[in-house]
Amino acid sequence: MQLISGALKTYAWGIPGGLQPWLAESSSHYANDPQAELWFGVHPSGASKIIGSDLTLDTLLERTDVPILVKILAAAKPLSIQVHPHRAFALEGFNELNDTQEFANAFADPYEKIELLYALTPFTAFCGWRPLEQLKKILEALPIEPPVQALAIDVPDRRALFEYFVNTKFPIEVTRAIPEAVETAGLSEFEIGTYKTVLADYPGDQGALLAVFLQPLALSPGESVFIPAGIPHSYIAGTGIEVMTSSDNVLRLGLTPKPVYKELALRALDFEASLPQLSEAPFVIDVLRANTHLQESPSQESPSQESPSGEFRLVLGLEGQTDLDSITIESGQAAVITASEPTISVSTSGVCAIVRTKT
Repeated sequence: MQLISGALKTYAWGIPGGLQPWLAESSSHYANDPQAELWFGVHPSGASKIIGSDLTLDTLLERTDVPILVKILAAAKPLSIQVHPHRAFALEGFNELNDTQEFANAFADPYEKIELLYALTPFTAFCGWRPLEQLKKILEALPIEPPVQALAIDVPDRRALFEYFVNTKFPIEVTRAIPEAVETAGLSEFEIGTYKTVLADYPGDQGALLAVFLQPLALSPGESVFIPAGIPHSYIAGTGIEVMTSSDNVLRLGLTPKPVYKELALRALDFEASLPQLSEAPFVIDVLRANTHLQESPSQESPSQESPSGEFRLVLGLEGQTDLDSITIESGQAAVITASEPTISVSTSGVCAIVRTKT
């Protein structure tokens, strides 16, 4: 068992001071910065530090020992519209396409990236494809010349329509008209407001038009969404826990100042896929709270839960203290327990998250 702290990422879309509750006092000089992500794992782009040591976790454990990357994510602005590659494409991209001039370093590693997000606060996002009938109504309400219905594209052909919008530059008036078109299509105030948020942060960005193809989603605290490879998405605002395979492969299509790889992203997209059930995710997040009456410990002030051997486990402190068999973790710290280590008991006087892989 290893006790670790997270690696902070200060991307522009982060919440100023948004991760401060989970940062050590020595990080107080970042308090006014846009704090975006706190990484817990062995990925070389942000390996965690071992508490009480100068070492990072990747010096002691391999990716096979720590197969997932856990993040606390805090978004004040929309993240890019993006997709993650399947295993075969990630391998091809990292080993071959990265060496080309056109796609140099587009792939961070040779691994598939799939992720699950657990909302800690109200969380908004675009996840998966919008129903085609809704999409048709919105596109027909946009001031596009020629009108969508005049294009030599069968409207139910999502791939052809999406590729057309990816590869066509539209006047800024078209993107500005998105909220009105969404309203004309008879959709909710939530959806209209979501597109207004995107346009406020990215006025004129062509990616806003691509977001019309995606389904807006509102998560309440405690709700989750599972996003496998091939599913387009963009997180809009909120704080949550992300659990993913230990990969940082992101192919972007818009709403970002970072490099956009349209051709690669189009190859990675699954145009027929729908959002899967949470039960299909290869990992689980259990949140344990001191004020929650749990079946496992009905008579204890600090609820407890056993975390079984045979699965990789990461216990993340979110509030107060969390006690494992042999150590105590504070808020913002995590304990890494490999699959070969024995079953442990976890109890908390605050809130902790137990992340585990499925056997």
